[in-house]
Amino acid sequence: MRKARGPGRPAGIRSGEGRDAILAATRELLAERGLPRVTLREVAERADVQPALINYYFGSKRGLLREVVRGVAARVRDRLAAAGLRPGDPAERLRHVLRAVVGAFAEQPYAPRLLFEQVLFADDASLDEFAEAYARPNLAVVKQLLEDGRRAGVLREVDVAFLAPQVIGMLFFFFLSAPLLSRLFEHGEIDAERAERYADSAADLVLHGLALSEPVMP
Repeated sequence: MRKARGPGRPAGIRSGEGRDAILAATRELLAERGLPRVTLREVAERADVQPALINYYFGSKRGLLREVVRGVAARVRDRLAAAGLRPGDPAERLRHVLRAVVGAFAEQPYAPRLLFEQVLFADDASLDEFAEAYARPNLAVVKQLLEDGRRAGVLREVDVAFLAPQVIGMLFFFFLSAPLLSRLFEHGEIDAERAERYADSAADLVLHGLALSEPVMP
């Protein structure tokens, strides 16, 4: 459920005008400068709108960031769902799912921290919205792949309530810890090629843990 607009549309502004520009400017600044350094004045300047227009559409900086979170989460959800429908056995489709999530984060480097700060520390209503609109559909895709793999005899049965936070931590922390990792391993920013390699590494670990053991030969 979207928060109602603030009262008082700025004079001379048509309904809907500037909203997309504000969101685009926010995403650009988040990618360039990181979450803590972005101010509403900078967003307004980049979007070429009156600062009052941000309050009209989003109510506050938190409201603006929450709307950016919706966009990020929807993109991840849609890419994950498409990956889950790709042809192949359940293990390969699960690999595609993990690569889709990492790829979405690589395209939006601010996304992991923004999701953590704006979702995990959100009020109950916002968290309920995120869970139902984004997290639960993602979980349904993964659960279906695990069930398909179990029925096909290639994946073992696991408790998804434990697997989900393990995979989430693996995917998110790679991006959250990037400043430290760059010092420990002397690599630059996470580009598309490095993100893809990491996604495959993460998939190898997950699939190795899920794979049924080979029968012991007498």
